[in-house]
Amino acid sequence: MSKSSGNRNTGVKQMVSYVLSENSRLAGLDFTYNSGLASRLYQILKSIQPRACERSTYIRLQNILYEAVRNDRVHDLGSLRLGYGSVLPLKGFRYSKRVSWNNFFMNHPVAHFDEAQQQVQVQLHLAGLRKFELIHERLAKIDIKIYCVIITLDDRNTLFHHASKTLELRKGDHKADRRITFTLEDCKDAVILCLGTVRCWLTSPDGQDEFMSNGGTLMTGEIFDALLIRGGKHTIFPEEKSDKLPPPILPSHDDEVDWD
Repeated sequence: MSKSSGNRNTGVKQMVSYVLSENSRLAGLDFTYNSGLASRLYQILKSIQPRACERSTYIRLQNILYEAVRNDRVHDLGSLRLGYGSVLPLKGFRYSKRVSWNNFFMNHPVAHFDEAQQQVQVQLHLAGLRKFELIHERLAKIDIKIYCVIITLDDRNTLFHHASKTLELRKGDHKADRRITFTLEDCKDAVILCLGTVRCWLTSPDGQDEFMSNGGTLMTGEIFDALLIRGGKHTIFPEEKSDKLPPPILPSHDDEVDWD
């Protein structure tokens, strides 16, 4: 009887071991998918502002992207995909943990998806710009750019992006709110990452020249919103309301979008 009981226990252990191994294998497939997508997304983010990227930037991007992928409500373990659940984990990602948009502004840009026009409209509240002397004693001007990074929700997860023209702000400029509109062509199923970047220009110590700073504390890049578009409509989940060849990276348009 003791021998029979031992066999039964061995069988249970083997069954548990098999289930754990199979789940590990499937989780590995999801991780491989996520790593490939994170790598291609990182290429775009780094091309936008390479000097703001730190050694840990890619690892953090990979981790938050995996949070969004695991929200998949449709696919089983081993075939999870981005865009079948909440993508809000991507909101708030920034290039450097040491510097954020709030180092320069007291409020973030606000994004709105116009379903009828298939446009992303971004409102920038310039009244929230912090005093120049608090950012740097020799701050001459700030350069701001807004981007929409598009991840199509198909088998290839093609990536491309739109960019605004540079908005230059000097200390004495009138701080009226500004708006930028990105028109998206047939954007039916996609994740749209709304990204803002800041670069600072300093006056030389002798006051004769201005130069763009490469100091890590005087630049930032941050995803201020992540929009899930399904069937041409902005999709929000209930929990959000309570708060073969690798796919190509398509070239962006040469023309940058102007501010209103």
